[in-house]
Amino acid sequence: MKKGYKVMTTAALAGMILGGAGWVTAATDVHASAAQANTGYSAAEQKAGKTPEITQNGITLGVSEAQYDGNYLKISVKRSGQGLIGGITDSKFDEKSQEYIREKGAIKAIQIFIDGKDIYTIGGGSLGKRPSLGWRPGPTPDAAIVELSDPSWLGGQQYAFPDKFKLTAKITLEGVEKPYTFELAMQKSTGSPIVLKPNLTKTSGKLTYNLSKLNLTSTSTRVLLIQKGYEKGKPSDIMFEFVDDQGRKLETLSGMGTDENNKDGDMYEDYVLSALEKDAKSITIKAYKPEFMEPGATSGLFKLDENGEIVKQEVKELEMTVKVK
Repeated sequence: MKKGYKVMTTAALAGMILGGAGWVTAATDVHASAAQANTGYSAAEQKAGKTPEITQNGITLGVSEAQYDGNYLKISVKRSGQGLIGGITDSKFDEKSQEYIREKGAIKAIQIFIDGKDIYTIGGGSLGKRPSLGWRPGPTPDAAIVELSDPSWLGGQQYAFPDKFKLTAKITLEGVEKPYTFELAMQKSTGSPIVLKPNLTKTSGKLTYNLSKLNLTSTSTRVLLIQKGYEKGKPSDIMFEFVDDQGRKLETLSGMGTDENNKDGDMYEDYVLSALEKDAKSITIKAYKPEFMEPGATSGLFKLDENGEIVKQEVKELEMTVKVK
């Protein structure tokens, strides 16, 4: 059993952007012919009416699902081909070359355009003003899930995805020179989300966290925490996990954070999580400090217990619970 795994500093959780600089979780690898999508509102998702597929160099890549629920945008892709080794999201960092090594057919890069505009140019390209982009393994080694969220919850009047837009995805696979280009007509699902503004505040030492708002849909949960009192330039050692009233953990799909969009210099932390179960009555935000393999370290390998879970020091003073029904 592994004793630890490589992570970024905890500042990545509080002050960096997924897909820009990057917040890396154990399940996520982050980097910087067309079909019309039909809407299936009962499941708050959009599925391609005809699965778009492109074949290059003997490798076929297709989009099997696309959805935008107002919290985040999800695109599911799947590949097929002969002689492929490893998963589509697999990569290994080479310490000597300081580069990622991938097998043929693995995702090398993804570019996303919204109505023809590269998302990395939105907001002047600033990390706290442009959409985030990341991808993670899908249900099989040949499947990947691409996820995006906009910076509209990061303070000020930031860019928000339109209710309806054309999305262009250019996906480059290792060993294939040209990117696979897909065009999808996206539309926000019409289901009514549950919007909560609890304005709960908790304090621990000099740190104060405010639970500002939540947006709950049938496919995701979005949470905004605003942090005050942190020391600028110093990594935060506070991390969070989210559970419902029955103890079921919500998966963290993406996380973005910045202090550059408000005059007070507060840290806005925007989390997109998996959806609550239908019978859930509340959501609890649990704060903790992770332990690292190296004593006193603030980055490197997390210390894991016998079950492979991060060893945590709970910060009960910052725990918050909100009723959702």
